[in-house]
Amino acid sequence: MTTDKALWGFPIDDELHTHARETAERIRSASGEGTRQLSEDAARVVIKLTHHGLQSYYHRPTEIVPLTPGMKKTADTGIKAIMGAIQMVIKQFFSKRSEEELKELSVYLEQMLWIHPERAEPHLVFHVHEELHGRALDLIAQVRVESDTSQYIDGVIDALCEIVDLSIVNYYHEPTNRVSLGRISKKTADLGINTAEKGIRKLIDKLLRDLRHKQLVELSYHLESLIHTK
Repeated sequence: MTTDKALWGFPIDDELHTHARETAERIRSASGEGTRQLSEDAARVVIKLTHHGLQSYYHRPTEIVPLTPGMKKTADTGIKAIMGAIQMVIKQFFSKRSEEELKELSVYLEQMLWIHPERAEPHLVFHVHEELHGRALDLIAQVRVESDTSQYIDGVIDALCEIVDLSIVNYYHEPTNRVSLGRISKKTADLGINTAEKGIRKLIDKLLRDLRHKQLVELSYHLESLIHTK
């Protein structure tokens, strides 16, 4: 079950929020013009949004809980490979879109742009299942009172991996289901996304399993900042 009140998402800066909305508006108002430039502009916006997501999902957590030099090097290498795969998929995805497909995608993008009602801060969000929303909040509360991390670390990792699955659905499957992709293009794109997803899951497990309780508590506040309620 999903709810229209439970959201997950990361902040983006005002400039990118404005750029994304302006690009979506230009795509919607296009009429019979060439789509190449619009496709390239859309790809650039999505890549910038991906980099903002990387800041919230990787760089900020590793600032809160610093890694050892060896682990940081390994993790950075993994993230670089993941981002390379994702950017390849984005560029390939937008390279052959029709005007109508671009318009459909622009509407979908605008639905994900959300302004935090209290902080007036723009975000890119998607809806989450009510059960996962509640479970994530319960786990955060447990992390802050239970010092024995073995009691809940598997649950924390499972919940974050489920968020990854939902992210793939909202950031990849939903958009690709709205357009026509050739069999070869779809297969290539799927392979790139599957590679990225496996890499992210592996990093989550590797980076979280050995954290001390104090580190998990610090990280829980950042994760809580990504959970929203309309």
